[in-house]
Amino acid sequence: MSIIRLSKTNYLSYLACPEECWMSFHQPELMPPFSKDAKHNVEQGNIIDQLAQERFKHGGVINGAFIPQHQIAFQYQVQSEKFLVKADITVFHGEKECDIYEVKSSTKLKTEHKVDIAFQRMVFESQGYKVRRTFLIHVNSKYPFQNPPDLKELLQIKEVTAKVDGMMEDTRRQAKEAWEWIHRDRLPAITTITHPCGNGLDCVYLQHYHPPFPAYTIFDISRLRGKKQNALLEMGIIDIQEVPADFKLSDKQRLQVDVAQQKKVVINQADIKTVLSDLAYPIHFLDYETFAYVLPSHEGIYPYQQMVFQYSLHVIESEGSEVQHFEYLMPSKETPMEELFEQMSQQIHPTEGTVIVWNESFEKTQNKLMAKRLPQYADFLHSVNDRVYDLMKVFSQGLYVHPDFKGSASIKKVLPVLCPELNYQGLEIQNGGDAVIQWHHMTDGRMTEEEAKQTFQDLLKYCELDTWAMVRIWEELGKV
Repeated sequence: MSIIRLSKTNYLSYLACPEECWMSFHQPELMPPFSKDAKHNVEQGNIIDQLAQERFKHGGVINGAFIPQHQIAFQYQVQSEKFLVKADITVFHGEKECDIYEVKSSTKLKTEHKVDIAFQRMVFESQGYKVRRTFLIHVNSKYPFQNPPDLKELLQIKEVTAKVDGMMEDTRRQAKEAWEWIHRDRLPAITTITHPCGNGLDCVYLQHYHPPFPAYTIFDISRLRGKKQNALLEMGIIDIQEVPADFKLSDKQRLQVDVAQQKKVVINQADIKTVLSDLAYPIHFLDYETFAYVLPSHEGIYPYQQMVFQYSLHVIESEGSEVQHFEYLMPSKETPMEELFEQMSQQIHPTEGTVIVWNESFEKTQNKLMAKRLPQYADFLHSVNDRVYDLMKVFSQGLYVHPDFKGSASIKKVLPVLCPELNYQGLEIQNGGDAVIQWHHMTDGRMTEEEAKQTFQDLLKYCELDTWAMVRIWEELGKV
């Protein structure tokens, strides 16, 4: 291949997984398409980049000193024979002397941010620049959003010069290794795995170069990480069927392995009966969909704070009565949050009956946050939390274990086993991540009127299935 320059994105990719980085240059046709979630994250990053430029485009006070406009450059590019970088914000103190500011949409400094900045500094210095100081501009998670935002409050500046100083030797060495790596002619095919990258078996390199993986692997064993996982890999074990009987695991992990190897189903009938007998009518089945964005849609919400925009609710008033369904979906980002909770408060009994959810920490956290935000509904929301039962516990606590769950208590793993007539595959929206993004797109004007109407219906169908799935799972548990 021709000589290419390594960008900071390529460099970070190399550090995460050298093999995938190599394939992105040599076999780009094998790389997966950019996901909706990844595009959504890039969009949020671009928004913060633009706001940072807006804050300083006419000059401004940076770290206590006024910097005139002519000293500030955005997306300033520096390249060497091997490397290329664009600094988000560069403040010059002379022709070849500067400070580098990296802009991130996160709310705190992360290790990869320091690595990113160190790589930029290395390239600048290789071309004769003196980098005096380095900084991270990030989002203030404690800023209650206002429209328009106060950019001085929204964007925080943190100096990282000392931290980056200590990384420069490693950065120069690793950058050289990365450049040499991507210019290799080929990668070796592999038959064993020792320490896979963060993508696990989803790694593009492993998927292409490794022989087919078994359907049920040690990567499916609940909470199996670090030394134990590596020990099995070093033994050449990937298939869960080959995990030795004397290999040390937690009780829950051992149960999962035994169930998988013996192809048996474990059902603790007595404890399930106790759980179901403790549920009180009217029984409510509740599910929220929430939106978290770097720039909240409602004033007073913090960056990335979850905000409920939709719920589905199935209610059984008494034993043997018909199931009723209720739902709400915010039609726009301007819709007051009060509308959603006002309607819900009319459909969930204020003090009586169990409220069944799946993964209680999620719904209960939203109720606590909204109780503070909307004090007129605080008593109601606290009452709901006091009556919550998490149906997922039946499966996460091992009262019902099936080999097809693959160690997961996710509703999308449990549902096909207990209620094979139901599934998410026929829906246009099949997971919560896509639901959030589709609602965002539906309400920000990027869809046509027809597309928005269809998306509205798709969102209702998806959320309704979440609560109907709980109803059906509850019914099937009653049969055991």
